[in-house]
Amino acid sequence: MTENKDMKHTLFKKQDLILIAVVLAAAALLFLGTKLMHKSPAEVVEISVDGNVVETLDLAKDQELTIDGVSGGTNHLIIKDGEVWVSEATCPDKICVHQGKIHMDGEIIVCLPNKMTAQIKSVK
Repeated sequence: MTENKDMKHTLFKKQDLILIAVVLAAAALLFLGTKLMHKSPAEVVEISVDGNVVETLDLAKDQELTIDGVSGGTNHLIIKDGEVWVSEATCPDKICVHQGKIHMDGEIIVCLPNKMTAQIKSVK
């Protein structure tokens, strides 16, 4: 009877290991799939305010500009070496500033108080 309990306990451990391996494999496939989807070379950043596109800027051209958001708010946007970031903003939480630099297709910076978004896009 003791052998039967040990056998079930060992079998249960093997099933756990198989389940863990399957979950890890699925996570790896999802991660690689996401990387492949965002693999496209980014070419432009599309700036929107309150859902309306106000600027489409070339990432190959270094520049700085101030985007006027809603209710008088502003975001200072920098494009340099193919990357985009918000260096200053009038919003109270500064989450858009803390998001850092983006450069891959599909990445986005959002400033909710100023209703501004900056999204990287590849031109196809």
